[in-house]
Amino acid sequence: MSRRHRWATVATGLALLTAYGAGTLLLNAQAATSTQTQTDKAGDANTQFDANGNPTATVANEPRADVLSASASYQPGAIVLSAKVANPVDPRTDATWKTTDTAISWFIDTTGDKQYEYHILWGVDDNGALYSDVMAKADDNTPICTGAGQGATPSLGADGSYVVTVNPACFGNPSSFYWGGRSEFGNDGSQIIDRFPDDTQPPNNYFGPITLGGSTPPPTTPGTGGGGGTPPPGPTPTTTAPRPLVAAPVASNQGFWLLGKDGGVFSLGTAPFYGSVGNIPLGKQIVAMAAKPDSSGYWFVDSTGEIYVYRAPFWGSMAGVPLTKPIVGMAATPSGNGYWLVATDGGIFAFGDARFYGSTGAIRLNKPIVGMAATPSGHGYWLVASDGGIFAFGDAPFYGSTGAIALNQPIVGMAATPTGHGYWFVASDGGIFAFGDAPFFGSAVSDDSIPIAGMAATKNGYGYRVARVDGRVVPYGNAAAGSGLAGGLRAPVVGIVTAF
Repeated sequence: MSRRHRWATVATGLALLTAYGAGTLLLNAQAATSTQTQTDKAGDANTQFDANGNPTATVANEPRADVLSASASYQPGAIVLSAKVANPVDPRTDATWKTTDTAISWFIDTTGDKQYEYHILWGVDDNGALYSDVMAKADDNTPICTGAGQGATPSLGADGSYVVTVNPACFGNPSSFYWGGRSEFGNDGSQIIDRFPDDTQPPNNYFGPITLGGSTPPPTTPGTGGGGGTPPPGPTPTTTAPRPLVAAPVASNQGFWLLGKDGGVFSLGTAPFYGSVGNIPLGKQIVAMAAKPDSSGYWFVDSTGEIYVYRAPFWGSMAGVPLTKPIVGMAATPSGNGYWLVATDGGIFAFGDARFYGSTGAIRLNKPIVGMAATPSGHGYWLVASDGGIFAFGDAPFYGSTGAIALNQPIVGMAATPTGHGYWFVASDGGIFAFGDAPFFGSAVSDDSIPIAGMAATKNGYGYRVARVDGRVVPYGNAAAGSGLAGGLRAPVVGIVTAF
């Protein structure tokens, strides 16, 4: 299907309101919550509508359009909406999705005026890529807030549900909203529609209200990249007692994600899949990934500093800002309410509650920066260069480096111990270098010619995994055994991140 929006032949939004209901909200009838899941009657995707939104016939139930449940959540930086149908399919490979006007629509009221203000459309375009557009009611054919992370990001849930993550700034950062939606299966003029909620008459035709959960997003504090500058004042570093290390393997060590250069995400073990852009042509190189501390969402970033969010708050990006050097790494804060980006010159860009503690952006480096890791307190970070040189900022201690050692192969990544009193490097040949209280459990140096993409420590620090660019993974210590991916990839793996 083309990215032509439904009901485009109808002047104003009248037909949308007719097909969906008069737009009145169920005000003050439901308790406010930051997350809401609603079930929908099964077997009711059996009404066909014309191009004006009028019912024309009763047909056999279409399970690919039959909505069984829908959910909405609102956390700092992210509104996440989902819909699950009786027979979920991948729209990118389903013939009807690809050749008709099939889509999922959500309608959002942010003011409580009994009218929707925003329409979100989720579908697959003529190139076979998922898309999601946000339109304002005043012009339901023109997307607003365009750009990855700026408006809406489409994804497929692990259970086959259709998911969209919206930057609340696109809606004006409302304190709450009401919501509803519908599946639209087939071509305009003969579409099967299943609404959620089913009732099209006021006051029962919207769910909600959904209110902002968590804390108010802290202000963005960009750091400097490639040119020094005066960093904003940071909080006084605090001493954090080391967390005890557990020697036995635990459940938290059984899952991890692999990130592809094309934005493909591979979930292994207990790591949930929240979405990716692996099938969306970007024309950009994805370089790094970070996960929320509880593994309930993740971010990744491309070399231009554009951020891609999946069930994680959006705190800002460098998209559209000229960079001296490309972005090469990122790290999340312990709260999950911020992240840092690092460029190859060591320029640091801080967003959310991530504070700027210093950079090498104004220092001439012997070798480029290839990665970073944050301290457990969130009041500091390390940068590592390809020669193993370490640059410590904030409360990040220096425990040693390989900057003065001739390496067989360059360093490609690092990981910190849970105590913050040590770290590991990994080289492209699989060599592991351990410093501070980081235990050495083995290295991946072998006759294998496939280079290493990166490493990730287990949650308790008594193990780590080393990932090759072809997706194969070698575990050490208490990292659960597992070989990662097998077979050909469309793009090489660029990173690995530990989940639960």
